[in-house]
Amino acid sequence: MTAPSSLAALSNRSPDDLAVEDGVRRVSWGELESRTWQVARGLEALGAKPGTHVAICVSNRVEFVEVVLGAWRAGCAYTPVKTGWTAAEIDALLADARTAVVVTDRAAAAEAATARGIPAVTLDGLGGADYAGWLAGCDDLPLDDRAGYKMPFTSGTTGRPKPVVMAGSGTVPFSAGWAGLTRWADALELPGDGVHLFVSRLFNGAPQTFGFAAMARGATLRILPRWDAEAALAALSAEDVTSTIMVPTMFRQLLGLRDVDRSQSPAPALRTILHGGEPCPAPVKQAVLDWFGDVLVEYYGFTEGGLTVVGSADWRQRPGTVGRPLPGMRVRILDDDGRDQPVGVDGTVYFESTAGRRFRYAGDDAQTDAAHRGDAFTVGDIGHLDDDGFLYLSGRSADVVITAGVNVYPAEVEQALADIPGVADIAAAGRVDDERGEVIALYVVLAPDADAAAVLGSLDLAADERLAPYKRPRDIVVLDELPRDETGKLLRRALRDR
Repeated sequence: MTAPSSLAALSNRSPDDLAVEDGVRRVSWGELESRTWQVARGLEALGAKPGTHVAICVSNRVEFVEVVLGAWRAGCAYTPVKTGWTAAEIDALLADARTAVVVTDRAAAAEAATARGIPAVTLDGLGGADYAGWLAGCDDLPLDDRAGYKMPFTSGTTGRPKPVVMAGSGTVPFSAGWAGLTRWADALELPGDGVHLFVSRLFNGAPQTFGFAAMARGATLRILPRWDAEAALAALSAEDVTSTIMVPTMFRQLLGLRDVDRSQSPAPALRTILHGGEPCPAPVKQAVLDWFGDVLVEYYGFTEGGLTVVGSADWRQRPGTVGRPLPGMRVRILDDDGRDQPVGVDGTVYFESTAGRRFRYAGDDAQTDAAHRGDAFTVGDIGHLDDDGFLYLSGRSADVVITAGVNVYPAEVEQALADIPGVADIAAAGRVDDERGEVIALYVVLAPDADAAAVLGSLDLAADERLAPYKRPRDIVVLDELPRDETGKLLRRALRDR
């Protein structure tokens, strides 16, 4: 057996260099190498053979990185699980994935594993095999270069989350897969030097994938335990932080901080803030660009694959675009009959790969087929292309509000009204109306010390000036906060259900 290359060698780092830290633990590349093999050996001893499934429900800490890389190197399929899920939600995932081992620091995941009789390795004294003791009992002899892979579950805009298996999963050895991550880093302008700062939840798909891509290129990972706007701003000011990933909600909260000097960038070494996950209103993005400089790189994509990217310069020339697809991918805009739409005309956004179908929903051929037209696939987003192939999104088909027979996309309403002073967060959704079927309702969170009456008056005036009558909100509701999941994504259905 030929020993696989070390993580340090694959990432062009020295074994003594710092690989990852979380404010509690600091692990070098050499130590990470040893500990990932211990995890791999330990998982195998518990019954997780190549191709079997490992569920990882661990919060923002170094151990998450160790377990993900260990499961990957063991040849397992692994799923990072949302740490806020209930035992029932986790139980459904364990059943669907036929999980062999659970690693967790959450009581709900430990409970779900116990109920199913699945071996559990736990942190923080939750019972089962204690992580530190379990690791100490495992040797760190390398295994062969196995082909593990991540098996994410979609967030489930409707219904139960589904496991997604990408084409080629289980066929690419770890060393090749780790090296392949650097292509993501190149495409997304993630530097390979300095520190990549994790401010989001580690289980979140895109930040995790792209954060590991920065690491594969050579960056050190610095993990914040949880999102906090003030703490994140302080962390970004470090002289070694060169990149990070955020969602627009985080931008709003940073912009909402008081007593902050915005006359110059607070992050002297920062070269890339990658952002995506939900639409970013143009006024919010412009405010961040004015503050941090031209460091924003926006991506649009989803668990099933497909990715567009746009840097700051192109976005300034085309405000509102989410970019063009990466090489090997094509964006198509189709009508309900599957016909390609002309430039500037909205339709359903499809991605098509030169390699053919990119994914399948495990155990659900019907859902897989429903997401595809031939080899092109969609998650139901609506948008259009310009003459240069840049994509613009209008909304998601599941979110569309049909008022007196006319489609209104909530994202368009939010974009039009997001820059009103005193608005800290904003969302539009449909509500039932006896006359028109549905109308738009607007939900806002006020900035601290904002004059509610003045803000509501400004929203009404702006809506009259910027939106056609059928798009204007019929109600404006002030909330303490908008319903969002742990990744910051808006739960629009919760607003509709009101």
